[in-house]
Amino acid sequence: MKYNLLFLLILLLCACGSSSKVVSDENKTELPVLSQNLPIPDNRSLDTYQVLIIGNSHVRSIEELLTIIFQQGLKENEVSLDTRRLSFLDVVVNIDSLIDLVEKALWTHVILQGQKYSQSQLMFYSTDATKNWIQLVKSIGATPILFPEHPQRGNTQEAEYVHNIHLGIANQEPSCVAPIGLTWDEVLLVEPELDLYQSDGNHATELGALLSSLVLYQVISGQAADQLPFIADLPGTESIQALLGQFASQVVAENDACDF
Repeated sequence: MKYNLLFLLILLLCACGSSSKVVSDENKTELPVLSQNLPIPDNRSLDTYQVLIIGNSHVRSIEELLTIIFQQGLKENEVSLDTRRLSFLDVVVNIDSLIDLVEKALWTHVILQGQKYSQSQLMFYSTDATKNWIQLVKSIGATPILFPEHPQRGNTQEAEYVHNIHLGIANQEPSCVAPIGLTWDEVLLVEPELDLYQSDGNHATELGALLSSLVLYQVISGQAADQLPFIADLPGTESIQALLGQFASQVVAENDACDF
């Protein structure tokens, strides 16, 4: 009997320690109730784009680079961009001034970056705030575009993991999902020595930010990034810009960003 009790105790202890997944309770913010599952507004064919970017340090340089790309790629369109580089989406979800900015300007597209995720993949974070942002953006007739971050240097699993988190959000609350990390994976597979990372192995260089911007350009406009001319004001040689544009177009074509 002693041995049976000891064996049962060991089994219970093992069962208690067997799960490596932890559910995060960090985001307990009370979110407003908004209309759910509205269709994604398709604003690709508009003559004027007003694009708002909400995110953290990973959206640095995106506004500047996208402005240059649009000036050369869609010269006939009027394009204005604005950025709020703040924090994670669940941290800023109840900032009244930010909500007012979204609601009161005539945005055509809102890029949302900053969904929390576990770099170790051992913890799950709530996606409620991101879904709430999507609902708000659609309620004003703008196209919501989720911005899954590129992977950290050397992490070959992270891009797909992060992309799938954002796909899961879009499956619950329809939104565009820009395949940024997936595009980085493809480029680095062919040109692993490209200078896409800053020294911390996490943030993008100007060239890395250009790659992300090319993906966003095609998702916003529906125009192929690989049809852009060489733009001297952008980082990279003519051949490198062509390579980045080619992969941006290829990956967006293979991963339909918006289910309009």
